[in-house]
This record gives sequence, C-alpha cells and structure tokens, in this order.
Amino acid sequence: MKIILVIISLLAGVIFSTAPIRKTIPPKNFYEDSLQAERDKYLAQIRMAIAGKENTLVDSVFHNLKVLGGFPASNLLLAMNSWSRALGVSCTHCHNPDDWSVDSKPEKEIARQMSSMTTQINSQFLSKIKGLSSRPIVNCTSCHNGKLKPALKIID
Repeated sequence: MKIILVIISLLAGVIFSTAPIRKTIPPKNFYEDSLQAERDKYLAQIRMAIAGKENTLVDSVFHNLKVLGGFPASNLLLAMNSWSRALGVSCTHCHNPDDWSVDSKPEKEIARQMSSMTTQINSQFLSKIKGLSSRPIVNCTSCHNGKLKPALKIID
C-alpha cells in the first residue's frame, strides 16, 4: 500500500511540475520612483545654474563640498540623484533648495559621513578580501536599498 502511495505521489509531482509556470510580470510603473519628478525639477534648476561649467572641477563650481572633489561638476548631479534614489528621498532631505551649500540639516553631515564610510570600506577592507571581483564596492544601495533606514534584520 505504501508503495502505491509513493508512486501516486511521484506521478502527481511529475504532472504538476510539468504544468506551465505562470510568471508574474510587474506593472509597467513598478520600478518608478515617486520622488524622481521632484528631483528632476531641482536637477534641471542646478543644470541651468552651472550651464557652461559642467566640465569644470566640482570644487570650483559648488561651495561647501567637504568630502567630494576632483571630478567634473556635472558628475555631482549624477551622484546626488543616485544617492537620493538609494535612500528613497528627495534633494530636500539633506539640502535647503534656497541655498544648496548651507549646512542647516543634520542629514547632510550624516550623508558626508556615510560617503566617507563607504570610501573607507571600499578602499581599506573590500580591496583586501581575496576572491571578490576585481573591483568590489559597496554603496548606498548596498544597505539602504531605496529606504531611508537600512534593514537591521531579514523579515521572515
């Protein structure tokens, strides 16, 4: 009797395993970022303000940069947009849009420290771990994954 049940179970498994698998396709706007339009508005304003200086070193175009420098000014906009997306925030989370250079929000200093932390992890620690890719990196998305607060545990 047990053998018959085992055979029936195996046959059922084969029958059900060969049934077509229905793939769930996320809706078209699944990956859209609800804050991107706001960021795009600010980025457009800054692009207009730095027009003609996009390839000038960022240190000469923007003020109060404390941990970033030595690259074209246009790259700062790419980095800021990427970082804000990685945290699921808009520009105003760290910045005052009336004066981007002012340090009125503590989140701006936290972002500077986090940037320094990832640089240190990448240069001093990951580069010494054998067996990783030729250029391993961590960045904001590594921990934040689109959320302001990184997950501290995996939810079951």
